[in-house]
Amino acid sequence: MRDRIMAAAVRCAERSGVRRFSLEDVAAEAEVSRTTIYRQFPGGRDQLLQEAATWEVARFWRRVGRAVAGESTLEDRLVTGIMVGADMIARSRIMAGLGEAEFEELAAALRPSDPLVHGVIRDELRRLLAAEQSAGRVGVGVDLDRAADYLTRMTLSVLSSPAGVDLTDRDATTDLVRTQFLGGIAPAAP
Repeated sequence: MRDRIMAAAVRCAERSGVRRFSLEDVAAEAEVSRTTIYRQFPGGRDQLLQEAATWEVARFWRRVGRAVAGESTLEDRLVTGIMVGADMIARSRIMAGLGEAEFEELAAALRPSDPLVHGVIRDELRRLLAAEQSAGRVGVGVDLDRAADYLTRMTLSVLSSPAGVDLTDRDATTDLVRTQFLGGIAPAAP
């Protein structure tokens, strides 16, 4: 029931924006009563908005995770993850608009979970870097913890602001990952 209500909340926020977001609209979209929403979210609109935002971000990262699961190298995972993530952001009014005033309330609701999101991504990248190191694809002396933190920051940064890179173009995204993400991490080519 909670997922059904949160999915309805996301659809309502995408359709009418956060400022016009109401529990009545969510109830109609989810085909439940307002009482049912209050049973699931006793904090009302604010709690629903915060939990739905966090739920949607988690869904985003799960989708990226599924998209990269079949890739065999860190470079391929980064390229695919960035391309898939950028595509999902472009198709989502909420994800694409988090920096806009219309979605400030939603962005504020997400801020408390930022360290958690960063930590989960960093830990997964650390695990992947260790595998890359075992395969000889990480330079000598690279601190895996610092490299994982750097890659996390770069990934989040490029997804929020691609800075002129066409993230729909695999060659351009691969070049970005090789030169800007992995340039100091991967061993230099002979």
